[in-house]
Amino acid sequence: MLGMLQVVIGLVFVLLLLSLLATTIMELLSSFFALRGKNLETALRNMLSSADSSQQLFKEFKNNSLYRQLSQKAGKSRRSPSYLAAGSFQSILFDVILKGEKIDKIVDKIEALPDDDLKNVLKQLLNDAEYELEDFKGKIHAWYDNIMDRASGWYKRTVQKIIVLVGLVIAVVFNADTLAIYERLESDPESLQQVLELAENYLAKTETEQVIRTTPTFDQQMDNVRALINNEIEQAKSPLGLGWEGVTFFSFTPTQWGVKILGWIVTALAISLGAPFWFDMLKKLVNIRGSGNKPN
Repeated sequence: MLGMLQVVIGLVFVLLLLSLLATTIMELLSSFFALRGKNLETALRNMLSSADSSQQLFKEFKNNSLYRQLSQKAGKSRRSPSYLAAGSFQSILFDVILKGEKIDKIVDKIEALPDDDLKNVLKQLLNDAEYELEDFKGKIHAWYDNIMDRASGWYKRTVQKIIVLVGLVIAVVFNADTLAIYERLESDPESLQQVLELAENYLAKTETEQVIRTTPTFDQQMDNVRALINNEIEQAKSPLGLGWEGVTFFSFTPTQWGVKILGWIVTALAISLGAPFWFDMLKKLVNIRGSGNKPN
């Protein structure tokens, strides 16, 4: 029983390292392609111009000075902010609707909006607030937060799909076949002990917050990728048989290729569960192992 637990610990540790690499690469892709900003833009476009093909109000919203200040400048263009507070949204919305007029003109200005869906939503919120301005602002905040919660769900689903692809690429590049790794750990006690030592050393020096629950800069993310590959993954390569060194492609039968591809897919799906999941799992398993008698 303890031997099987050790094999599982070794396998979980490998999946943790690969998940860390995949998550860090995903953060790099997210930063480079401004995925969070694009997701926010999509949500704002749906809120402000879903029924207006000219997207007039959405364009005016993006051109607002406050919004532009919150945006990141990339060369000659600007990237949308990755986050916009409900108070900022309401302030920009009112400024765009009123166009310099006083707040007591808000009802007439809402009636003149080009987007029927937005007009109806704001009229409904205004009625719910019984035409009290502060209550109306609060209703807008709640409406915005509700939409952003949904947008967050859209983003997570998109990231989940991308990270499966990233995980598959990592599995192929490192020849990280979960089925083969499990078989190696089970049949090679020496390799298993090396991996267990690496896992325990990693846990001893790493806190949960360091496992991706921070938001490093782009340069820090690049450094994290290099460190993972050059340190932790490089140390694990030899005992686990990761990589393509010494592998002869033409020696595999179609059946063996099928099993290997299946192993890569299992790795990719496991990686998509995320580094925090595997880190917490590793801690629990090591604690269970530590509560028993270790073999000599």
